[in-house]
Amino acid sequence: MRQECGVAGEVPAVTNQTGVFKKIVERTARAWTDIQAARPYWDFMRSQNGPTSLVIGQREYTLTAAPFSLTNLSKFDPKAAFIYETSTADETKLDWITYDAFRVYYRTYPDGRPTRIYQGLNGVIGFDFTPDKTYKVTLDYWKTATILAANTDVPSLPEQYHDVIVWKSVMMFAGSESATELYNYAKSMYTPLYHELLVDQGALPGSVNSYAFAFGQTYTTRPGF
Repeated sequence: MRQECGVAGEVPAVTNQTGVFKKIVERTARAWTDIQAARPYWDFMRSQNGPTSLVIGQREYTLTAAPFSLTNLSKFDPKAAFIYETSTADETKLDWITYDAFRVYYRTYPDGRPTRIYQGLNGVIGFDFTPDKTYKVTLDYWKTATILAANTDVPSLPEQYHDVIVWKSVMMFAGSESATELYNYAKSMYTPLYHELLVDQGALPGSVNSYAFAFGQTYTTRPGF
């Protein structure tokens, strides 16, 4: 980024910088967080939790505490939640329902194998049945944005797209310096590469998710809306 902006000298570290070097570091870090925030469902931000063992007799769990310990959760993938007892040979899908649906339709929670899951208030997830065994649960999710703050930090973006960060940060730098020619050049480099990233790693816009309710009802949402 420094080189493309025509700034002389090497940036010795990303910490404790001043002046133009500080601006270079800050623009690069901001470019990365902006790219992550640009789409709600980047493939490079997907992750998986589990298989996690449920606790017999415990129906609700705080996400950031054991056994799930999810400290980087942005949102769950409603199409990818699974449960099994002893092996994946008996694995079945857990249906996500909204917390509102859970509140309306569920008043008792018999012991048994959970079939539905919901995300409740204050960072809690819960199930329709109170586990009677140590069932194993696997949940797919999207991570929260990471921040480039240390010299050794590496973005989770696939390496072939790292220049997207470079060119976006150059655009931000050029904009703040009223360097129109540099801005236009950086944009011409950024735009086609960003489009490649969208095709490769961006979820299709307008995809429909249907959440199963009790009694055969469904609730439909569109990602990003």
